[in-house]
Amino acid sequence: MDQRFLMRVAAIGLWVGMLLWPVTAQAEEVHIVQPGETLSQIAQQHSTSVEALRSLNALNNVNFVWAGQRLVLPEDAESTASPSESSVELLRTGIYEVKAGDTLFSIAARHRTSLAWLAEQNKLNVGQRLTPGRELVVPALTAEALVDGEMRVHIVQPGESIGSIANLYSTTSGALLQVNNLTNPNRITPGQRILLAPPQLFERMGMNSRVDENGFLVYDEYPTTTEKWIAVDLSEQRVTAYEGTTPVRAFVVSTGLSHTPTVTGSFRIWAKTPLQDMYGGNRAAGDYYYIANVPWVQYFYQDYAFHGVTWHANFGRPASRGCINMRTDEAKWLFEWASPTFNEQGWFISDEENPGTLVIVHQ
Repeated sequence: MDQRFLMRVAAIGLWVGMLLWPVTAQAEEVHIVQPGETLSQIAQQHSTSVEALRSLNALNNVNFVWAGQRLVLPEDAESTASPSESSVELLRTGIYEVKAGDTLFSIAARHRTSLAWLAEQNKLNVGQRLTPGRELVVPALTAEALVDGEMRVHIVQPGESIGSIANLYSTTSGALLQVNNLTNPNRITPGQRILLAPPQLFERMGMNSRVDENGFLVYDEYPTTTEKWIAVDLSEQRVTAYEGTTPVRAFVVSTGLSHTPTVTGSFRIWAKTPLQDMYGGNRAAGDYYYIANVPWVQYFYQDYAFHGVTWHANFGRPASRGCINMRTDEAKWLFEWASPTFNEQGWFISDEENPGTLVIVHQ
């Protein structure tokens, strides 16, 4: 993305932060939520409890935090107990019968695994069409393992490492080490039980998403019942704008290619501008690019953004370097519909009083 833009925004953000930062903030210890983190992981990291964080930060839903959220930490934290050993086990593999409309993307999301793992285990190409009735090897999730709040367990197999287990469940080595109180990632043995954190909201949404007859993404649970939010389904290459639980408008988009994927998680739009030049890559590597006048840009995490495109029409297929490409008129509609409210000054940066529209991105 545009490196000059990131430098300008960093300067603007610092200036705005100096103006808005409360006088008491210097006495507060805070944690900035990172992509993929849960409240329980944050509580364990800072030797406090989920209830303490919920109360101190006035959180309505302890199962939902978003990347970039600022959580105040208690002054006197209490240590939390290690995860219970009476957890529900997760079988290593099972068989899934392909149904009409299934894709590798949707099957991988449903079984909480990576596209690469699913393709490798079944000797498939990532873009290969699936025939209904074909049987695929998948991680065998039990129904109990998906219940909110319950821990799941992986039984270590010969040759596995913390890194390979993390890839299997689309998590990180650090998260597994933290949940299991492990200090040495090289000391795991076959038969060892590795605790897995419960799936987060955006992951559960990916497991249960579907497209209705109007092209809207539909879910069994929603992140909010009142405010505006945006759902992004990478496997379907679709976006739906929501007001509470009511879908407002749907779009077919192009997200990141396999080597430049779109980030998944819960975010909020943090900056927007109606027009921007974008460039990046490396001339020596042959991947340098420069695109002038990219319209209706809305950043939701670092340099990942919704924006209009005029240089391709491959909507419905991955085609970007991680951003969410939209038709120009549709990007304009989303830009004007979403917050923070545009003030016609070129750039608008969200703040705590006007935090920006919630964005959920899932496989």
